[in-house]
Amino acid sequence: MDETNNIQTITAEPEDTVLSTTNTPDPEIERLRAENVELRTAVRLRDARERMADLLRAADAHSPELLLDSVKADLQFSDDGELQNAAALVERMKRRFPEQFGKRQPAASIDGGAGTGSPTQMISAESLARMTPAQIQKLDWAEVRRILSS
Repeated sequence: MDETNNIQTITAEPEDTVLSTTNTPDPEIERLRAENVELRTAVRLRDARERMADLLRAADAHSPELLLDSVKADLQFSDDGELQNAAALVERMKRRFPEQFGKRQPAASIDGGAGTGSPTQMISAESLARMTPAQIQKLDWAEVRRILSS
């Protein structure tokens, strides 16, 4: 205690033992924060992609992933990370790409229609004997000759 000023002085710890109170960011903490933000964004986009894909499949979209890529930049999220404008984006894609929605027609046969005519009738000598001359005229004569020659 100082007698002249009647003030009590407290000795401080040496400067090298006191933790620095400056706001110098720790590089490891900053890296972890950036990684956290990146992971949250990735999860949010994955969830949005799944939701949009489900909505597009329900709307009979032919290529949901391709359509989603066309509106990826227009996705809007709420504060809690939920996709807000999914239905509006699906409606916009239906107007913009109508050929990408609806039931697909089965592809035409690769054999050019083979087998679409009347089925060939198996002819035997017995069935030929039971036919009338009018029925025999309608037959394939090559097939009749083959049967008669055997």
